[in-house]
Amino acid sequence: MNGLFKLFLIFFKIGAFTFGGGYAMLPIIYRELCEERDIIPQAEMEEIVVLSQAMPGALAVNCATQTGYKLYGKLGAVVCALGVVLPSYLIIVCLAGVLLKYNDNHYVIGAFNGIRAVVVGMILAAAVKMLKPIAKDKIGIAIMLATVIAAVIIDINPIFFIIVGGIIGYIVASREESK
Repeated sequence: MNGLFKLFLIFFKIGAFTFGGGYAMLPIIYRELCEERDIIPQAEMEEIVVLSQAMPGALAVNCATQTGYKLYGKLGAVVCALGVVLPSYLIIVCLAGVLLKYNDNHYVIGAFNGIRAVVVGMILAAAVKMLKPIAKDKIGIAIMLATVIAAVIIDINPIFFIIVGGIIGYIVASREESK
C-alpha cells in the first residue's frame, strides 16, 4: 500500500473514531504512528506536537499536517490534513439534523456526558505521555506547574503561556550554552 495513502487512512481512522478534539486524539496518534506502525520516532512526534500546539488552529489538524509534511512534503501535509478533517465533516453533515431534533433527549444527553468523561480521560493520558520527557527537567517541571496554576486561577489566552514558555526555554538554553 502506498505510504501516503496509508497515512491518509490512519488519520481518517483517528478523525472518525476520536471525540473531544486534538488533545483526546494525541494518545491515538502516538500509538498509531510511533508504537504500532513505527512510522515516526516518538521524539520526532513530540516535536511535531509541540510545534502544532504553538500554531494557530486545531491541534489534530496541525499534527496531521506536520506529520504529512515531514514524511511526504506539501502533498503529504494536504493528504494527512484531509484524512483527519474529512470524517468530522461527513459526520456533522450526516448527523446535524438528527442531533438538533433530539438534543433534549435524556439518552442523548447521557451519551454525551459519557463521551465527555472519556475525552477528559484521554486528555489526561496525553498529558501523562507528554510529561515523561520533561520529568527530569526541573525548569520544565517549574514551567508546567506555574502554567497549570496560572491557567486555573487566571483566564488568559493560551498563546500567552506558549510565548512565555518559549521565551523562558530560550533564555535557559542560552545560559546553558554560554557556560
